[in-house]
Amino acid sequence: AEGLFDVDRKQEIPFLPDVIGVITSETGAVIRDILHRLGDRFPRRVLLWPVTVQGECAAAEIAAAIEGFNALTDKSSVPRPDVLIVARGGGSLEDLMAFNEEAVVRAAAASDIPLISAVGHETDTTLIDHAADKRAPTPTAAAEMAVPVRADLEANVLDLRRRMVVALSRLADAAPNLRTLR
Repeated sequence: AEGLFDVDRKQEIPFLPDVIGVITSETGAVIRDILHRLGDRFPRRVLLWPVTVQGECAAAEIAAAIEGFNALTDKSSVPRPDVLIVARGGGSLEDLMAFNEEAVVRAAAASDIPLISAVGHETDTTLIDHAADKRAPTPTAAAEMAVPVRADLEANVLDLRRRMVVALSRLADAAPNLRTLR
């Protein structure tokens, strides 16, 4: 009823963020997977806000991390991320319960920084997925959503350059004829 899950309030994920904030456990495979995928696609600066991803303290830590990243300003000693990824690997329903807590859902919905949720595996769904701006089926997929593939961008730029040279060449070849018609 409050609109926390409304599609209209969802923000676009930036095309090429300079800084990516990741909220997850610092010891799990999730952060390594995200860093590896970002490194393969288009390396970016990553800020990790380590949190507990299950258990009694997890929801409060996750909500505080989302709010903490959002509290950063231009004057902060730490740069404000352009996008957030909230992630954890799979687990039982009980393991994922922190991501269904009201504090986490409200923090995600209130985030001024676009937020990608990447909790569990493809079949797992939590309430943060509905409040987030984008849902990734896995943490690795969240990294893929956060940045384009650099090699693809470079190939596209080269193709556009080639097309521009061809167009300018044709224009130059046609220029003498254009003067004659005047």
